Amino acid sequence: MTRREFMDELGSLLDELPDKERLDILADYTEHFLMGVKEGKSEHEIAEALGSPKALARELLAGYRIHEAESNASVGNMTRAIIATVSLGFFNLVFVLGPFMALIGVLIACFGVAVALLLAPVGMYAQYGFSAVSQERLLLLFGSMASIGLGGMMAVGLVGLTRWLYRLFLRYLQFNVQMIRGK
Repeated sequence: MTRREFMDELGSLLDELPDKERLDILADYTEHFLMGVKEGKSEHEIAEALGSPKALARELLAGYRIHEAESNASVGNMTRAIIATVSLGFFNLVFVLGPFMALIGVLIACFGVAVALLLAPVGMYAQYGFSAVSQERLLLLFGSMASIGLGGMMAVGLVGLTRWLYRLFLRYLQFNVQMIRGK
């Protein structure tokens, strides 16, 4: 494969990237080819040493998506980073997508419990008017206060936990990409 063929294929595979990022990457690989030619290597040897443009583009896209998720934390960026990392190989389908889905399931369940604790006093107050005994009224009053307190603390703790898990999972994705690159 010649330099032009390699660069054309890599450029077309990196079409999803912003122009500045794509052009920087292509300039780096052009420089790599020029340095190799100065050292006496043929373009074919250099292209072979770099590997498949498809595999290279997947790794570069995964690295870009992870960086994007780090700089702008959002569900969409995290999803794109995970999809880009999973596309690196079947291995990642199990070791990236599986833990991510398990974490999302646990977080959704915990947020559901927090919301249920916050909404439970509504049902308790509905019974408040029907209770004739003052002890039952006190029990409902303190029960609803405890429910709101627990639900509020759980919601605040879960927001912090979600942010921490987001950063932790990004590190895991970076580790995974580096492991695939063999670094």
